[in-house]
Amino acid sequence: MPKRKTVLFIQLPQVDNDLQAGHENVPLAAATLQYAAEQAGEGAYYEFIRLPESAQDAGNQSLLDTVTRLAPDVLAGTLYLWNIERTLRLARLLHDRLPNTRIVMGGPEVAYTHPFLFKQAATEALVVGEGEIVFPALLRAFRAGTPIRYSTVAIRTRNGYRWGNKPTPAVCLSQHLPPPGYEACRPDARGMAYLEASRGCPMRCTYCRYPHLRRSMSFLEPDDILSRVRALRRLGAREIRFVDPSFNTHPRFDEIVQRLARLNRSRTLAFFAEINAERLTGAQADNLSRAHFADIEVGLQSRDPVVLKAIRRPTSLEKLDTGIRLLTRRRIKVTLDVMYGLPFQDINDVKRSVNWALKLPSTNVQCLQTLLLPGTELRDRHREWHMSAQPLPPYSVTSTSTMDPGAFSEVEALIARNPKLRSDVPTPQFAGRRLELFSSRIEVKLPCPDVKPVITTNRCALLFSGPDLFGCRASIARLIRSAIRREPDSLLQFVLCLEHEEPLDLLDELIRVIRSEPPHLIDRYSPVSLPGKIASRRLMIQLPRRKRLSHEWAAEAEDLLATAFF
Repeated sequence: MPKRKTVLFIQLPQVDNDLQAGHENVPLAAATLQYAAEQAGEGAYYEFIRLPESAQDAGNQSLLDTVTRLAPDVLAGTLYLWNIERTLRLARLLHDRLPNTRIVMGGPEVAYTHPFLFKQAATEALVVGEGEIVFPALLRAFRAGTPIRYSTVAIRTRNGYRWGNKPTPAVCLSQHLPPPGYEACRPDARGMAYLEASRGCPMRCTYCRYPHLRRSMSFLEPDDILSRVRALRRLGAREIRFVDPSFNTHPRFDEIVQRLARLNRSRTLAFFAEINAERLTGAQADNLSRAHFADIEVGLQSRDPVVLKAIRRPTSLEKLDTGIRLLTRRRIKVTLDVMYGLPFQDINDVKRSVNWALKLPSTNVQCLQTLLLPGTELRDRHREWHMSAQPLPPYSVTSTSTMDPGAFSEVEALIARNPKLRSDVPTPQFAGRRLELFSSRIEVKLPCPDVKPVITTNRCALLFSGPDLFGCRASIARLIRSAIRREPDSLLQFVLCLEHEEPLDLLDELIRVIRSEPPHLIDRYSPVSLPGKIASRRLMIQLPRRKRLSHEWAAEAEDLLATAFF
């Protein structure tokens, strides 16, 4: 029998400046697709592999070298708004290095009318929506040399991408979800596991992809759900997150939470879920508490009925308020989502919604800027509602007919002032003896030969030291520019390790160098972009430990850097 070909699954992680929190990058899509391919018999022809765990924190060049060494026959990537640009950049480079590797992409970012996805030529196939049926068919088509004609699959041709015209069969969750204990679905190192109890959403919110991806609902039976929970607990799970868009829309929700409460009497598991609070009863809230649901997410979005109607989110505010109180009175933490930048929404509604949410006990409030996600009704109708947004991810709405850019800045100022709302990670100090630096560090002693430091991680600090940094400013500028261009998707800290006071003109010049490069994804998020700051590549000053510099000089340097960087 001929040697099996290899399929490499790749899902690049979200990268941020938070040095404390763990970073989730759950490969649920890869696990589901692998299981579907094996069940379809493709495991006899393909071996399925994943990147090593160390690659989660790799920089682009290191990641490129790893994939090149693996030399897969098929590369299957999952695209989200936080990784699409980086994944496509990697795909272009891999296409040059591994011209025989067939690259396929799926995930929430793939939409029929995506603004830039179909302009690239490295990807052979793009898949919209669920892949459990399509992916095995693609693998079969690759090895047999036959065409695939599903309407959710675009195949690259010499004249661009061509869509099929054959309806894609519906996915039945109970048939296609990997069984309990399937190797690829085990809890992570922290004991976190993920469970899909239903697929589909009864809501038709205009800002969400779900209505475009699936109209029908598919559910697991309660026995299956409980069996999976038991299996995950045996495998070491301490926390289980239900990934359903609305957990309590399951037709047998009452039975499920009652049985979870009996199963988890010892409270050794903590559950997390998103629910529709309007539908909640007191008995259901009791069982959620007994089952140890530690955190429930509830979408509030707005307190204005006109706004809610425009986004197709019919809400009884009275029932919503009652449902939230049922949870908080049982000491279940509630995470409330408030959006800003929705159609017909003004600054007063945002303030009312936020202030109302902040007064509730046991709540965590997330104030989220509206995004014009590809494939959503909101994006399709944005001109009708006079909405402007960024052309690249995260596609943040920047103005509407009822909120000008100044109103958006006002909301962000409100968020920044309140610690309960702040979700981003600003730099606590730019100039000091003790700085919060990434664990991956490269020391560059100046003056030095014209070398290029090799950055191997997606978060790295470059520390420049020497007796005359101002005199070496051209070399520092060149090294900074080279680092950014070689690793455009990494977060970089450029640290000047001082031996004495240097002219502040050094900072001005290096700030200009950093600003001259294209912005990173995280620089486009509103807390950073609205005040015109940079969060991805930051200039910092390490003050000498044994020599005291003037307080005035240090304060002026801190102010200068804080004005430029987040």
